[in-house]
Amino acid sequence: MEINKFDKEGKDLICPVCGSGAELKDSKIIYGKSYGLSWICKNYPDCNTYVSCHKGTATPKGELANAEIREWRKKVHAKLDPLWQNHKYNRNDLYQEIGIKFNKIPFHTANLKSVKECKDVINFIHDFYE
Repeated sequence: MEINKFDKEGKDLICPVCGSGAELKDSKIIYGKSYGLSWICKNYPDCNTYVSCHKGTATPKGELANAEIREWRKKVHAKLDPLWQNHKYNRNDLYQEIGIKFNKIPFHTANLKSVKECKDVINFIHDFYE
């Protein structure tokens, strides 16, 4: 399926790294196995920027991101997930509070656009929840 450039709101998906558009493709291109659809920079693999879609849809989970930002998003999850997985906090309440703090409602790590945003969330989690 070759649907070009549009996310769920009809806005152009533009790569924040190289400025090219994104294409909706099977994630097999990225992972070697299909996990559904992903929006992938037209310059992939030279520009290693993409975002996965919600299962069964063409709706991106968040913002296109390069490898560095994807790694930082994983670090956010590493700090955040144990707080709700260990039943210390309610997951929905935790995500809502972080979303309000960072004006990202609903909050999802895939909406973090920069290393700075990831670090800010990690610092907030450390200061207020640990």
